[in-house]
Amino acid sequence: MSKIFYYELKRMLLNKVFLTMLLVNGLFAWFILSTDIIRGIAYTAPFSGWSYCTYLGKTLPLAMVTILLLLSTYYSRKQKQLEVLTLVTPVTAARQMLLRTAAAGVCFVLIFLLITVLGAFFYSVFFRYTDFAVFLLPSLLIALPCFLFLTGLGQLLASLHQSMIYVLMLISFISGYCGNRTVFDLFGAGYFASYPLTLPVGADGEPDFTLNTIFCAVRLLYLAAGVACLYFTTVLLARKSRKA
Repeated sequence: MSKIFYYELKRMLLNKVFLTMLLVNGLFAWFILSTDIIRGIAYTAPFSGWSYCTYLGKTLPLAMVTILLLLSTYYSRKQKQLEVLTLVTPVTAARQMLLRTAAAGVCFVLIFLLITVLGAFFYSVFFRYTDFAVFLLPSLLIALPCFLFLTGLGQLLASLHQSMIYVLMLISFISGYCGNRTVFDLFGAGYFASYPLTLPVGADGEPDFTLNTIFCAVRLLYLAAGVACLYFTTVLLARKSRKA
């Protein structure tokens, strides 16, 4: 199992798509920081929780498109021809899917680390702000449901038809910038840019950063939906392997 995982991880990390998109993600993150975040979001400081979460929400759509691009290679025609060989291995197709999801998770962590390191560098250099511990919980609450939901849904759709994962990429990227300001905003950029405008201003001239209970509940729903999609994908792949 570990050998297969390392093989899948090496395959993704050395993929030209990943290396190119890693650079693109870094450049895009810096563009967001230097154009939008530097001015502050919703009349808050650039280093406020509202601005930082908006920053993450604006960078995550491209990060998830990168991950879906990596996963899409497993559902190409060429890969399906190789499935005949993988069926004779002791590792089931469902377990292989979970292993490649774990490998994609490592790639996502690397992209996310790049985004957060750039944010930390930006804040420390331009604003001398270093209290990054307060961003840890919101970061996990934003990033983890995004990853599990889209990777789960993407692989489920790709198992049904290869082209559907590309449709999901397009929808995900567009939805990240369509101006959704509700608690159902998957990436959170629209929500964190609008919610502070509804809150009373504190002593420091801006609303205190808080995580709305309903928003947190919705994040858990996205998380559960992602796990459910991964489960149904394993069931679908198991049925296909038995038929083969």
